[in-house]
Amino acid sequence: MEVSQEPVDSLLDTTADAPAFDAPVALATRIHYLDNLRALAMLLGVYLHGALAYAEPAQSIWLATDRGSSVAIDVSIWFIHLFRMGLFFVLSGYFAKLVIERKSLRYFLRSRCLRIALPFVLFYPLLVIAITVVIVFAISYLPNPRGLMGFITTAAQQSSLAAPPELPGTMHLWFLYYLLAFTLVGALLSRVKRLRLPAFLRTPLWLGVSPMLLVPGALVAGAPLPAPESFIPQWWPFAFYGLFYLAGWKLYGCERQLDTWRPYMWPVVAVSILLFIPYYLLMPELNLSMVTADVPLPPAAWWQGGVVAVLTAYLSVLLILAALLLGQRYLSGRSQWLSVVADASYWLYLVHLPLVIFLQTLLVPYSWPVWLKLTTVLGGTLAPCLATYLVFVRYTPLGWMLHGKRTFP
Repeated sequence: MEVSQEPVDSLLDTTADAPAFDAPVALATRIHYLDNLRALAMLLGVYLHGALAYAEPAQSIWLATDRGSSVAIDVSIWFIHLFRMGLFFVLSGYFAKLVIERKSLRYFLRSRCLRIALPFVLFYPLLVIAITVVIVFAISYLPNPRGLMGFITTAAQQSSLAAPPELPGTMHLWFLYYLLAFTLVGALLSRVKRLRLPAFLRTPLWLGVSPMLLVPGALVAGAPLPAPESFIPQWWPFAFYGLFYLAGWKLYGCERQLDTWRPYMWPVVAVSILLFIPYYLLMPELNLSMVTADVPLPPAAWWQGGVVAVLTAYLSVLLILAALLLGQRYLSGRSQWLSVVADASYWLYLVHLPLVIFLQTLLVPYSWPVWLKLTTVLGGTLAPCLATYLVFVRYTPLGWMLHGKRTFP
């Protein structure tokens, strides 16, 4: 990635302090492919949540379990799942370092309180209410709900009114929860003036060795990597996603190191696809007992967990590297619609999930083809989310909180 010092210096303005989804807006120039990657990664997240209702066998652990299913959809969501969140943490680490270097540590901490902590506090109760309303609707709307929704319905019918309510966890806001923790780590790293990596990690040799650092976290988390939604912090996200945050942190100022991988872009993609085949075949079959803990999972072969953890580590690194290289090669130009999606990505992240689950539930009784249902869910989610962003968020104080001020065209 050939970036002169002047364009790198001009990457920061008042909107550069948004957390994970909002990359800096340039004063004179801009690394467009990072914006475009961020937008596409958010769209993949909406697809993943929308597709879970139709993925066999993963649909059994999702709230809205449809009667139709597709193995192809199941393959696609776990392929996406291997790199999407890691890519977000890489971008988060990169721009965290950028903000500290171009502004100050105090500005960085203040902006993270505004852009991460405040949205978490404001949106968390609203999302709990919204998802609860969707679950209540599903219980009354579906005569025989399946999967996780069926378990919730049965539990609601059998539970005592005196039973204390359980806190639902951080839900999909777990990303913000751990990003806040990584913010503190970033603040500490900023005090280390010379954080140098070993020499071999600054050469192509790192790709054969460094993914092994992720294996302990992947081994503890299990496959596929679960969402760490508990309010009690777990250590494996620090050992896994925290290393991607650190990688993004170290990428700032060393962008040209990606250039050494340009000739290997398509081999990296090919190796990733080949490694995904044994990963998917060896990945433990998901079932409702993973969520309810009522039925113990069958014990896996002693070697299976270790092999899957190693494959998870290498696939995550390879796919994130492939995403950066492909973005650099094919997404380096400015795209008007991707720019809008990139700006709207934080809002889309916050509000899309209740709508996705509602639409999935609404379509359960209909005998439509699976792909038609999925397309309907995605379109019915993206259209209102983007419309509300453009009308009620982009140029309002809410938008200023999420991504900084935007001016009318």
